[in-house]
Amino acid sequence: MSSNAYVRSKRVENLHLTRERDRRRGPAACALLGWAALHVETVRVGYVRGARTRKHAELFEENRRLRAELARASSPERVQSVAIRKGLAPPRPGQIQYVEQRERGLR
Repeated sequence: MSSNAYVRSKRVENLHLTRERDRRRGPAACALLGWAALHVETVRVGYVRGARTRKHAELFEENRRLRAELARASSPERVQSVAIRKGLAPPRPGQIQYVEQRERGLR
């Protein structure tokens, strides 16, 4: 006798068999997924906050630089030197006229 006579593969179809779900794992899995989602959101918000903090610092520095440049450009000494260079002179008496502001209700 040959040994093949006793070893035959038999295909078993267990399509109708299902494994019973472990009810204790459901709440733990949901809690773990909830914690992971919160952690991911916390990290994302941290990156957004960091980017906004950096942008705020850049804008604050640019604002400071522009204010200093404006102060330099509008200083009385600089305005006077530019006026002299362009040939402007101080107004003579009678060249300045004062206009009174009308009240808003009277048109």
